[in-house]
Amino acid sequence: MKYPVKNFLRCVINNFVLRRPIPLLLSFEITQRCNAKCSFCGYWKLEEFTPELSLDEIKKLLDSAYDLGCAIFVVTGGESLLRKDLPSVLRYAKETGFSTLLLTNGYLLPQRIHEFYEDLDAVSVSIDFPDARHDKNRGLDGLLEKGIVGIKQARDYGIIANMNCVVTGQHSLDDVKELLFLARQLDCGFSVAPLFIRPAEFTNGAILGTLSKKEEDQMKLNDWNLIRSVIDMLLFYRKNGFRKTIQNTNSYLRLVKDRADFTCYPLNLQLAVASNGTVATVCAAGLYGSHNLGNVLKQDLRDIWFSEKAEMLRRKFKECTLARSMGCYLLCVAELSLPFHKPAALLDYVKKVT
Repeated sequence: MKYPVKNFLRCVINNFVLRRPIPLLLSFEITQRCNAKCSFCGYWKLEEFTPELSLDEIKKLLDSAYDLGCAIFVVTGGESLLRKDLPSVLRYAKETGFSTLLLTNGYLLPQRIHEFYEDLDAVSVSIDFPDARHDKNRGLDGLLEKGIVGIKQARDYGIIANMNCVVTGQHSLDDVKELLFLARQLDCGFSVAPLFIRPAEFTNGAILGTLSKKEEDQMKLNDWNLIRSVIDMLLFYRKNGFRKTIQNTNSYLRLVKDRADFTCYPLNLQLAVASNGTVATVCAAGLYGSHNLGNVLKQDLRDIWFSEKAEMLRRKFKECTLARSMGCYLLCVAELSLPFHKPAALLDYVKKVT
């Protein structure tokens, strides 16, 4: 992926030299609507969806985020491809100067990729199992097949593609290995993250759904040895010809393998904005009522980012010690937190993005 050099360097210097938080990524929930019914996600269970920003409002958000320092525009959902004006959004992001990344379940990718391939740098498709269990796990028939076709089309267009697997108690080591080799065959990246089940006592601001008792019993990672085996396998293959394929950094893989605590920075390198313009922190547990820092429709984005509430949350998150006890290793949080206190992780990350 090509990164806007000016903003990328500005972000690195401010965060790691001047110790002033400047976000690298703008993560935008373009819609809460979804065509899948993943058991570990709460979006499809919502009785009402929050209003979505209009195209003009999204353009203003992109202008403000780029001026703040963001270099990468990550489009999330819900299911991102349900927004009909997605091509216009991506086109404006590219014109503004962003690198663009789309997160999707892949179902509509073969149908729509021709609409926006010129303005998309990378796409990440969620694929959890190498067989019919994937469709069952995410409640959408034909999802695996269409996801694979979409990845092939993306690569044909020269778009960087990644396959992301959420590892649950239903997985075996062979399942993950088969997906890894499938990713290599498709000439795309591969990443993993362990399933995080939010404890019932944490309900405020979480972005993950609450599992039923039956679902939790089926999916919960009761034996961390499975994760250790997966990580050992990935570390082995990273040393033996799969470094280009495996997208997790070594620092993240070792953190998860050891089920270690880490200092959490969910409000430093990543600026998250919900579909209605609410600025949020990407905290899996939803601590400190962190889902609402302000709204870009009512406040200046820079004022929200550097507000007293945001600074207070940054201090509190640094004291969080829930990772080891809860298995809280959300990929987009842990990967972006490690460089702040491990020089090797920072080097690992720079190698990954350059």
